[in-house]
Amino acid sequence: MSKAFTYRLTTAEKFQTELFDALLSMGFAVALNGTEHTHPDFVAKLRASTDQTSLAIRFQPDGVACIGGIPRTVYIEAKHAVSIERTAYEQYVKLSAAGNILAVVFGKLDWQWNFIECIGLIRGEETVNSYSVANRFPVEDGWIVPRAAQHWRTVKIGNPGASGTPYREIAIGSLLAWEQFKPAVIERLSSRSIVED
Repeated sequence: MSKAFTYRLTTAEKFQTELFDALLSMGFAVALNGTEHTHPDFVAKLRASTDQTSLAIRFQPDGVACIGGIPRTVYIEAKHAVSIERTAYEQYVKLSAAGNILAVVFGKLDWQWNFIECIGLIRGEETVNSYSVANRFPVEDGWIVPRAAQHWRTVKIGNPGASGTPYREIAIGSLLAWEQFKPAVIERLSSRSIVED
């Protein structure tokens, strides 16, 4: 594992811990979710798997939080980034489409957040057009695809922690301030059932 990747992972874990602590201080009960936390050896075996069941297992949100006299639950994804990977996004949208509530909090964007179906994404063409022509990555279906670039190996050598997976940047204007988290989540949960503070 490269030093850059280790640093990114450590920083992301620190943000996740701070986020869960903040949720606890708001009165939520929280728990880690996903097999990367409960069965890391199993998830490692699925790293290259692309069938739907494996993807659903690999891309579970980081945690769950519940609140209320008869608790109602929301999935929590802690993203310490300004972008989101395509496969993760698609799995989160499927989770939401099945009736689940998923809030994504972006640590690198001052803890701004929103429900997955409300998060806007910037088209990849717009993002790569801000790069010099020599450094642009290809775009497929609006997603930036670094590994498809002729210069990907050079990028990877210079930044060993780069994943190269398709991604899009987050439209910051689609996010909500952290202060709105608890009331907005309770309102969303209340629209499905009664939640008490």
